[in-house]
Amino acid sequence: MSRTSRGGGLASPPYSFSHSGPVLVCGNAYNLHDDLERARQLYPDAAVIAINGAAGEVKACALYSKHPEKMPQWIKRQRQFGEDFTVHGSKHKPGCPWIDFWWEDARGGGGSAWGARKLATLMGFAPVILCGAPLDPGGYASSPIAKLMRREDVIDSFRQEIENDVEWHEGVYSMSGWTSELLGEPK
Repeated sequence: MSRTSRGGGLASPPYSFSHSGPVLVCGNAYNLHDDLERARQLYPDAAVIAINGAAGEVKACALYSKHPEKMPQWIKRQRQFGEDFTVHGSKHKPGCPWIDFWWEDARGGGGSAWGARKLATLMGFAPVILCGAPLDPGGYASSPIAKLMRREDVIDSFRQEIENDVEWHEGVYSMSGWTSELLGEPK
């Protein structure tokens, strides 16, 4: 394990890349493409981190999930955009050789989008802009079926975890939904 250039997190194996500037952290919610279009007007050259199924929706420099066992399907989808991306997880899970880097400091509640938000800062990006991560009930970008994100108890739990995780609120904005009400929209 080694500290990143930002000094805030541990990556295993050591993460030697140095990033800066804005990043669009893309969740797979129904409003991803609208959020992304508006965010690109503000940050046309921003890097992208894709979360879970968003890997099949947008070209990214990095993929992230709290579900590393599901990552092979998302890696396959991202490859339609090319091979130039890295794959990240938080809590190390044996038997997942497709994960390039594990970030223990990206752990915690709030869902995969909030973990990717932490990852973005640990990688050196700022500001972090959430797209397709409203934490509102609804379907996915490419499918109306989103069993987990239609459950109020799950959404309420993620919201509470993000509200309580105040040390990670600074430097992050959201393009829509409840997360934009809490964190604000980028200007």
